[in-house]
Amino acid sequence: MNGTLAIWYEPASKTALEAPGQSGPKPELEIHFNLWRDAASTTNFLDIGLRISRPELLKRIYLYFPVEIKLGQITDLSEVMKYAQTLDAVFNSVVSVGKQTDLHYTTISDGGPFVTVHKVRPHVDIDLYPIADAPKGTGSQLTFNEEMCKRLVTDDGQDQYVRFRVTLSGRSRTLFTQEITARDRVFVSSAHRLELTELRLNEHRSFPRSIAGNAQKHAFAIKRVHYFLIRELGHALVTQHAPLRKVRRLESHLWASYLRGRPVTEKEAPAEEKLASRMVIYHWREGEKDKTITDFTAFASFQTSAPGLLFYLVAITILGAMGSSLAEMAKKEIGLNPSFVTCALALFVLWLLAWTGVWAKIETTAGSLWKRAVELVTIPFRGA
Repeated sequence: MNGTLAIWYEPASKTALEAPGQSGPKPELEIHFNLWRDAASTTNFLDIGLRISRPELLKRIYLYFPVEIKLGQITDLSEVMKYAQTLDAVFNSVVSVGKQTDLHYTTISDGGPFVTVHKVRPHVDIDLYPIADAPKGTGSQLTFNEEMCKRLVTDDGQDQYVRFRVTLSGRSRTLFTQEITARDRVFVSSAHRLELTELRLNEHRSFPRSIAGNAQKHAFAIKRVHYFLIRELGHALVTQHAPLRKVRRLESHLWASYLRGRPVTEKEAPAEEKLASRMVIYHWREGEKDKTITDFTAFASFQTSAPGLLFYLVAITILGAMGSSLAEMAKKEIGLNPSFVTCALALFVLWLLAWTGVWAKIETTAGSLWKRAVELVTIPFRGA
């Protein structure tokens, strides 16, 4: 990952804003991260859920991303959470919808009030600004504006909840991941490919200077972080930053609509359920009673086999040409055939490309361009 995510707030009280060592009450926060990745379907997005206590202490909420994010990459998930049993899956409890308005709805669990879920309107509730001094290129500051934060102050006394999705496309596509392929992959029928996945939150040493002061001074009292990493079955977990709390197959009937970001039609359901059925969800949790989390880091690596058929197609062609050249040499008995030299030189060039790692770079670049092209074609339809 090229940097860290960050979250902080602007206090509603001017006194709290100006006090350099203020130790008064802080809004409390439980964060839910869901990182979804499926290379075959170009599923690649991060869902962020914020469960906020004492929202009356807030004026604005800020999130920092170490890459450039566009408003078009952000979508609300409050409506799709009401579909089927998605609320139950998100909160790991039996949750039903209570009173509803255009911009929020209450929920009920165990016979009593639970959380109030608010709709996020990206072009109305969010301000997005570039951060020029990000460690690696331009970052982004996402701000839930004052009007949005006023909506979080309700008279029900319950925690307030917002959940939204950031589609990881363009420059943000590899925000949390890095692929490592063996440089000799070109010479084998299949090779192991390693994918490193890392998510960091509030790692102070990685903050840009423009946000560091406020991000540290007005940090939320983070009580718990839930991190869910969802991968396709073909990727085997190799290493992890901490012991898993839970791992399980994804319940396809629960998550089909959620994956698309809206209720799916009867015609669309089989394709979405097929996608969900081949995924595994890994769950890590951090947070203890009466303790505050200052930062959070999650690392995992996955291994999968990648076919090297491209080389075989090239190699077979070259070897066939070499065989023909050698046969022709034997017939004519005229010594070295020019076509043999050409074929031998071609094999040497292939070996050199693989040995130096150039082939792997070419393949990675071509794969990235292909995925980007598929994203441009499929994303408008998936969000439709």
